Amino acid sequence: MVRIATLTAFTLLLGGPVLAAGETPFEKVKGWEIERTAPGSKGPACLMSKSYKDTDDDNAENALIFALAGDQAIVTFVYEHWTWDKNEKLQVPLVLDKKVAIAKSAWTGDGQTLTALLPDTIVPNLLAAKTMVLKLDGADADFKLGGFPEAYESLRRCDSAPAKTAAAAAPPPAAVAAASQSESTHIEKAMTFPGEGDVPPQTAFARTAPKILLALAVRGVKAGDSLTAAWIAEKTEGTAPNFAITSVQIPLGASPMVSSSLSKPDAGWPPGQYRVDVSHNGGPVEFSQRFTVQQ
Repeated sequence: MVRIATLTAFTLLLGGPVLAAGETPFEKVKGWEIERTAPGSKGPACLMSKSYKDTDDDNAENALIFALAGDQAIVTFVYEHWTWDKNEKLQVPLVLDKKVAIAKSAWTGDGQTLTALLPDTIVPNLLAAKTMVLKLDGADADFKLGGFPEAYESLRRCDSAPAKTAAAAAPPPAAVAAASQSESTHIEKAMTFPGEGDVPPQTAFARTAPKILLALAVRGVKAGDSLTAAWIAEKTEGTAPNFAITSVQIPLGASPMVSSSLSKPDAGWPPGQYRVDVSHNGGPVEFSQRFTVQQ
């Protein structure tokens, strides 16, 4: 059913046949399938999908398909018992872990699917969430997001890998899972961005990046707690090794997403290796996020 839903969703949004026969498996990560679309296809280079049967709903099949297209995220819900009219339009709240992420998200229906083009700024919230819910009239539609962060990392690798070498370039799933795991008690996920707004996460930046932002998904914290983000020039041109740039305290509250940022120096970022050391309530460093600035 996921294959049919994928074809329907991308055809609706991008106007015409998008996927053709010949999608190439890229990786399987945490129950998600990441695939490269057929050469010459219209639309995103890669997509990720996951399906499961809901034992609390007579084993009804649910599926979610996700892809990136420029500054937008394409999201398709699939539910076995839906009967939407073709091109049926609706606006409903999109909720992540009981918090409204988009009050009026616009969706297009077709049979068993609902599809939306969302701003890709939704990605950090999706990475931190465990459940996505559409607040439909009469009933909620929910999807379990377990494994989404690891699958998203695989999707980004797929998007950036040359098509003819995509499968060969992919590391084994076990290695992907190991690399994605964090032993931190309070940091569930961390990503760095070149400033704010509709920009994808990355770990290598230009010297001219106006700002580098660290986004953190936290867990096991309570109101009144805080994190400390220490920005370190680990090995850069013109500075001593492990030079402490600044240390920023991040108050914690109800939101599972917090951030810290550092603005570009007047002369630009010195090329080299950087890291951000994160500690909780003044304790020892329990998490480090590394990034590089290129020549």
